[in-house]
Amino acid sequence: MDACILCARCVNACQSAHQFIGAIDVLGAGETARIATAGDKPLAESICTTCGQCLSVCPTGAISVKEPPAVSAPTHTVSTTCPYCGVGCGIQLEVDDATDRIVASHDDPDNLSSVGMLCVKGRFGYTFAQHPDRIKTPLIRDGERFTGPFREATWDEALDLVASRLVEYRGDRFATLCSAKATNEDGYVQQKFSRLVMGSNNIDHCTRLCHSPSVEAMLTSLGSGATSNSYTDYEGAGCLVVIGCDPTSNHPVAASRMRRAIVERGAKLIVINPRRIDMCDYADLWLRAYPGTDVALLNAMAQVIVDEGLAAADFVNNRTEGYDDWLAVANQYTPERAAAITGVAADDIRAAARIFARPPVPRLIWGMGITQHTNGTANAHGLLNLALVAGQLGRRGSGISPLRGQNNVQGCGDAGCLPNSLPGYQGLRPDTLVRFGDAWGANGRIPDTAGLVVTDMVESMGRPDGVRAMYITGENPLLSEPDLNRADELFRRLEFLVVQDIFMHETAELADVVLPATSFAEKDGTFTNSERRVQRVRQAIPPVGGSRPDWDIVCDLARRMCDKVGLPWAEQFTYGHPSDIFDEMAQLTPILSGISYQRLDAEGGIQWPCPSPEHPGTTYLYADDFPRGDRAKFVAFEQGPLAAETPSERFPLVLNTGRVLYHWHGGTITRRVDGLMARSPALEVSINPLDGERFGLQDGGQVQVRSRRGSLTGVARYTYRMRTGEIFVPFVRLADSAANFLTNAAYDPESRIPEYKVCAVRVETVEG
Repeated sequence: MDACILCARCVNACQSAHQFIGAIDVLGAGETARIATAGDKPLAESICTTCGQCLSVCPTGAISVKEPPAVSAPTHTVSTTCPYCGVGCGIQLEVDDATDRIVASHDDPDNLSSVGMLCVKGRFGYTFAQHPDRIKTPLIRDGERFTGPFREATWDEALDLVASRLVEYRGDRFATLCSAKATNEDGYVQQKFSRLVMGSNNIDHCTRLCHSPSVEAMLTSLGSGATSNSYTDYEGAGCLVVIGCDPTSNHPVAASRMRRAIVERGAKLIVINPRRIDMCDYADLWLRAYPGTDVALLNAMAQVIVDEGLAAADFVNNRTEGYDDWLAVANQYTPERAAAITGVAADDIRAAARIFARPPVPRLIWGMGITQHTNGTANAHGLLNLALVAGQLGRRGSGISPLRGQNNVQGCGDAGCLPNSLPGYQGLRPDTLVRFGDAWGANGRIPDTAGLVVTDMVESMGRPDGVRAMYITGENPLLSEPDLNRADELFRRLEFLVVQDIFMHETAELADVVLPATSFAEKDGTFTNSERRVQRVRQAIPPVGGSRPDWDIVCDLARRMCDKVGLPWAEQFTYGHPSDIFDEMAQLTPILSGISYQRLDAEGGIQWPCPSPEHPGTTYLYADDFPRGDRAKFVAFEQGPLAAETPSERFPLVLNTGRVLYHWHGGTITRRVDGLMARSPALEVSINPLDGERFGLQDGGQVQVRSRRGSLTGVARYTYRMRTGEIFVPFVRLADSAANFLTNAAYDPESRIPEYKVCAVRVETVEG
């Protein structure tokens, strides 16, 4: 406080200027005035999210990091894009000129997606890039498969070995898993390698495990699988419906823009979630539906909209099809019937429908609480039908917004890392295959039948005719697949496994060859965020050890395989710079054809579709038509079974899973950031106090959670955020425990996503 001048910049940053959190304020008056939390509690015990926005605006150094890094020389900054969630915040990495070490990560006020904001991971989570655990040289396993030790190898030895082995598996016995953490350019080269050199469409990435139902539903109803509007529309919406997601934890900067709409501009907020989330504090309505009942709830809201004359008749009549068939189903779901299924009061269903359908414009925002179900595609269609019947597409402020989990999961799909489409969501049609075949010098050689999605790749490993060799880049399926014990057994049936990543992890531990890749901070490229904004990634530091960019490794491997087998495509993998890759992708992909590195460097991020160099990019979709044609399509679904597995006497509780603020997905990266681990060191099992007492647990004590498939050990955390009969466990792996030891490998039939959100479990105390 000796350095504080009570300018209140930190207070404004925490409140109305940026974050709309309000963790700190000016307490007292006169000589007792000070910056403090409510009740003068320590920051760690307040509602502070450790975003560091206060730190970024303090002019005197009164607020500082606990352990500032030593800086031995002048520094320079490099503008790039955050490697964490799909919001795509701009960051400025400060680098020590003498040591080439990153010493700070600052917000970028000029970035159009984050407008000068960052969360705790974006501001403080950069240290993983130069962590001692980084893989620095290729590794080859000696001796017994799965158990023999790894030895260091040269790049030539490792890639020659991989090339000589993979030639045995060209065709459907090969599969590749691309990375939503890598760049667009990395993904484009990897899918090109698989299709051209390996002759396989068995290509997928983590969208299968998060938003594949959203993509499937949007492609069917609209013809595009992307968010329709921009983050600015959060702030311009008159109503926000936040369903099946926890933006404060998972997409904090997007959540700040939602809070701005509510606090500053009076937007209504409807939260639909079985668990109480922080956004409930701002909600006009919180609908606490039972897990797995979203179809009934959304059908009932739509029925109210039609029944009370709130439907957008002009939009429905002139811009949609399938309305009558859909309405015949929706009309069966009165609020009273839906109340009996969902546990939400009929009057609350009516109130939510009225708020949503009446002006001004609403915005639908959803996450994996909608998609990670055996009825995930049906849930997504329920949301799309709601948007269509209310006419809430094709204008500013409205629209549909699936919040993407990883930094480049949107771009990975855009780049063609999917089993059923080439870059730009261009299906495996004759005209598309000819165009790509001409460009790649491979007419008639690109496989024309859809390949396997990742969940089916894993299932196929148990069959004699299934996948036998895999090339996995920047993903860890032995932490992200459901029923991990079974997944581990299936992976051990592979005959050859290559993992390319920055850290050793559960999947890499089973690999025959491990290849060291560079992190986001060591390479150039582009990411595409949740609002379809393509943004530059810029190299800030030299590659760690002998690591190489993903695209460079794959190109080198492709050339070696072409030489070994006599394939004529080695020249197709001779790019000099990632910009060359992007230019090729843009030439073949109409939605990207107007974007180039030159424009991105000069103008900042650009939102696709951008069909020409003169086009400014597209802030919202569907103003005049839809990619599928003139009309969007209503698709009806009945409420099916609530889940593939429901509670029983032996397993009486429902497990819900998700993420927490201080970790990212499985934690492979965030476990290597000391500050994040300090805030979230243990795997917490959230449980209602009544259930805790019922099962003999103690708040803060050790608890074992068991399902029919496995078990984990964590720390019991009593909280009234949970309803009785339900518990919550985050996906992160801590102390060798992870939620996916429990989850069920039951799949949505349309998208093949696993049902991560519902399975039956029991809890027990851990003795001693």
